[in-house]
Amino acid sequence: MKIRVIRVIRVRFRTKPMDLDIRKATPSDIRDIKKILSFFCLDTEKVEKNLPEFIVAVKDGTTVGCACLDVGDIIEIRSIAILPSYRNKGIGSELVNVVLKRAAEITDKVYLRTTSPVFFEKKGAHRVENDEKKVIWKECHECDKFDICKQALMKFNL
Repeated sequence: MKIRVIRVIRVRFRTKPMDLDIRKATPSDIRDIKKILSFFCLDTEKVEKNLPEFIVAVKDGTTVGCACLDVGDIIEIRSIAILPSYRNKGIGSELVNVVLKRAAEITDKVYLRTTSPVFFEKKGAHRVENDEKKVIWKECHECDKFDICKQALMKFNL
């Protein structure tokens, strides 16, 4: 009986975002931001209100991603989204880096709610107990779907 040994090598190619411009959002970006957020069923109601804290990623003249640092009672990263055909190219990571740099100027901790906790763990965020969502966010305390919520609460210590 012959035993054949097969080595499986997994290689992940990750491209750096080349020719990517990350800048503050302007009123002319509102439509693109809402389009990107809507693709992932994310809230678009606060885009205008939070526009000064939004950033966008533009590649070859196309807005391909966005992120927001919501500066309210708590400092929260929200509305991070990348168009599907531009995902896994480091764009989301770059957006998070820019948002965290801005956050570090005003606070020592930043919260977020996400359905992609592994991505944020790679960026240095830590999971927080689910029950703390009710303490931190009023809308979570009042939500009738809290018990089945898929969003993980996370925190960056800056």
